[in-house]
Amino acid sequence: MAVVMEDWSRPAFEPGGGDATLFYLAFGALGPVRLPPTPAGLSLTVHPQGEAVWVEPLVAASADAMDGQPQLAALVRGASDFAVLRGRRTDPPDLAHLRDAEAVLAALLDAGAAAVLDVEARRPAVRAHVSVRARQGRVETRGLRKFGRPDLRFHRVPPDEEPEALRLCWSLVERLARGVRPGPDFSAGRLRLHPSAEAGHPALEAEWPPPPLPHIRSA
Repeated sequence: MAVVMEDWSRPAFEPGGGDATLFYLAFGALGPVRLPPTPAGLSLTVHPQGEAVWVEPLVAASADAMDGQPQLAALVRGASDFAVLRGRRTDPPDLAHLRDAEAVLAALLDAGAAAVLDVEARRPAVRAHVSVRARQGRVETRGLRKFGRPDLRFHRVPPDEEPEALRLCWSLVERLARGVRPGPDFSAGRLRLHPSAEAGHPALEAEWPPPPLPHIRSA
């Protein structure tokens, strides 16, 4: 599921939430291609496949998104070249940086790129800006850093409550993508989110609360 952006504004924007980062890889025969114009705030380079040793770990980390698509995984690994599109924007009041990135990616696909890997969201799709997944009691997002917001993690979610956790997570994704800045008391329902102690990737996390005790009426 993707966050569908009808426009590129952020009606709920609150300043001070953080910088937005973008990181895409496009795979195909791109060496002889004339690169599309790169808007301010974005950088675009093309490299022979195998030149950068960090590409394969990123592709391997996305293997779960390619399950059932062996042809896609083979295409990515067999491409002769890859392009790197990166960007950073300070505390963005709108989503023009995503609009510009999508335009560059569309031009690369028109020019011969066969697949795009959204490193921030860990999904090989151009149109998906954020991904949410549930695995082994953990529901988490990838991609909110592109909006200058931390990702989300819910821990110890019972299997029968995963659908509710996923709905809640997508509701928070929509709020954050539209510009809401999470403060120290950021909450949703019974969840109270706090900054993650894990280094290297900003995130807000919370333990999934146990169900409320039934109310017993006294005689």
